[in-house]
Amino acid sequence: MKKSTLYILIIVLLATAIRVIALDKFPAGLNADEAAIGYNAWSLLETGKDEHSASWPLVFRSFDDYKPPMYFYLVLPFVKLIGLNVWAVRLPSAILGIISVYLLYYLIRELLPKEKHLPILSALILALSPWHIHFSRGGWEVNAALFFILLSLIFFVKSYKKTGYLFFFGLSAVAALYTYHSARIILPLLVFGIFAINLRESLKFFQVKNLKVTLAALFISLILIVPLASQLLSKEGQSRFSGVSVFADEGPLWQALELRRSHEKENILIKAIHNRYLSYGLRFTKNYLSHFSPRFLFVVGDEIARSKVPGVGQSLIILVPFFALGLFSLLKLDSAGKKIILLWLLIAPLAAALTFQSPHALRSQNMVIPLSVITALGITSVYSIVLRYRKTLIYTLVSIFFLLLSYDFGHYLHAYFLHYPKELPYAWQYGFDQIASFVKENYDKYDKIIISDRYDQPYILMAFFLEYPPQTLQKEIVLTPRDKFGFSTVRNFGKMEFRSINFGEDRKIPSALILEADEGVDEKQVVHIIYDPNGKQMYRFAVSDE
Repeated sequence: MKKSTLYILIIVLLATAIRVIALDKFPAGLNADEAAIGYNAWSLLETGKDEHSASWPLVFRSFDDYKPPMYFYLVLPFVKLIGLNVWAVRLPSAILGIISVYLLYYLIRELLPKEKHLPILSALILALSPWHIHFSRGGWEVNAALFFILLSLIFFVKSYKKTGYLFFFGLSAVAALYTYHSARIILPLLVFGIFAINLRESLKFFQVKNLKVTLAALFISLILIVPLASQLLSKEGQSRFSGVSVFADEGPLWQALELRRSHEKENILIKAIHNRYLSYGLRFTKNYLSHFSPRFLFVVGDEIARSKVPGVGQSLIILVPFFALGLFSLLKLDSAGKKIILLWLLIAPLAAALTFQSPHALRSQNMVIPLSVITALGITSVYSIVLRYRKTLIYTLVSIFFLLLSYDFGHYLHAYFLHYPKELPYAWQYGFDQIASFVKENYDKYDKIIISDRYDQPYILMAFFLEYPPQTLQKEIVLTPRDKFGFSTVRNFGKMEFRSINFGEDRKIPSALILEADEGVDEKQVVHIIYDPNGKQMYRFAVSDE
């Protein structure tokens, strides 16, 4: 067995252990999006329709956020085999995350064949990346999309040697576009960039001997994305983007208007300086650059609780100097492969920058690939210098590096498995499995069950954990009007009602079981308490007066 084969096997096994161990328990809880994916996959298996009675849809309405379909269908066979549970929702993402580690090794071997150690080190950095681990351990569509992006780029690069690979590239690329929204911006830009960087070789696709294969692959791909294009142009597709886009924040617009009013008279010059286009352009630029902040990348990471681990950045802090060295080496642009990695780094945050929350680890997750490769490039640069010295010094320095890396990674694992569940239990809507269990035991004792909507979309979590019959839910479900971000919810099904708790009024409802989340109830009427991983009260069940 070659050394490289042995090394990548060890790295993949390491990545597997990190991404699969206790997957159903960490993250602690199940978020609403994961529950929606799992429940709708189960609904398709049971009825051939999703929760909204759409037959085998190519876009899932869900909370009126119109989720891409690919991850739902990836989860479906797992639900079939192991049932409707947390494992079934998360395991596909974990598996694709593990394979992505190998795909990165393979891609770098194709892009930079002269860099002997770079493919292995890139795979190792990705295997240990907090950014990649985090999104591999949840039912995240974005992680599946990254897998398809890597796969499609491998086939695209290989198609320069054998045009027939364009068919596999097209299928993989289409799969990525049907998996996550940001891939629809990132992947086309990457492909066009690679095409331009290798322009002379790219034009060979249109030579007479290759033209038939090229056109056939292009035609098949275009046919497959027609439904996607029609969905994006629909009112639903546009409303989803408008709800999360940077333009949904009216702050830049009002700022421009206020600055105009500060002048005594308006003229063409004042309007040219203070206008919505410049204000939103500056906001986009600020959003874009925020993803390159060392604070975001190496110190504290994302501000969104579901996408962060307390005290840890998106990458291990020990790797900062190696990233800086790798970036310096990359900027030499002495090969097409390095140009492609730099292009990816620059393109990676574009989709996230178009939204009002930035920096955004979820929407910019593909950035973990160039980040890993550049860091690995920095390590190889240092190693090439160290090789000039005696073997004793080499072994000492390498040992010190891996010791520090292990310590930093151990700190991350400690934060992820111990502190994260205790500090941010609400981020993953911890406790709904226990809530559902208590409701199931007491369902027949009460005429009405009122559940706090303090945390996101409680209806789908209850449907998931109760395994509420999809045939029944399809008849009962009614979505509320969209909120300002374009999301809807369901207020009731069966005996259950989902809303804010006002115990002073709710206690008057005959035969009611009431679940509150810090809204306040009469302690004397509390019949059950659910504690968070830190031992603090998180939810309380109370009964009404009658």
